[in-house]
Amino acid sequence: MELNRAYNIIGLNNDVTDIKEISKAYRKKIFSCHPDHGGTDILFIELQQAYTTVMASIQYTGRRFNKESQAMEDILKNYNDDLINKMMELINNLSHVNDININIMGDWIWLDGDTKPYKDKIKSMNFKFSKNKTAWYWHDGTYRKRGKTNYSMSDIEMRHGRVKIQQTKRKALEKVVA
Repeated sequence: MELNRAYNIIGLNNDVTDIKEISKAYRKKIFSCHPDHGGTDILFIELQQAYTTVMASIQYTGRRFNKESQAMEDILKNYNDDLINKMMELINNLSHVNDININIMGDWIWLDGDTKPYKDKIKSMNFKFSKNKTAWYWHDGTYRKRGKTNYSMSDIEMRHGRVKIQQTKRKALEKVVA
């Protein structure tokens, strides 16, 4: 669904990015669109799709990436120094391994590729293995699962953005942090 159309369906201006304001407008409108309150099934489903489209398009700040700009500078802008240093230490410990793909999504590090020969080393660095994503992950702090939804890697990438750490980017990160 087109973003402008989604905003119009919810009844908001296109420049609104506050999650609370979007959710409030959605909740207000959903009662009038619900089939039990005089709306139609088609209108109700369209409103739900519009809400999903708008929420997926919001650019997150803080410890999350802007999904439209995934440059190395974003790491420095959006992350505190402790987190950057921890992530850099982990990336540097894996930098000699070419068989492993290193991806930063939000404030998580994901590893995939041929990780089996390096399993013990990865475990010792406090990475955990996700069976349904067949990838290793590292996250600083506690993680609280929200809801029963199991997000795919593409869902996570769409929400938080992705920076694939290649050999050239690993060297660029070392120069920026040093």
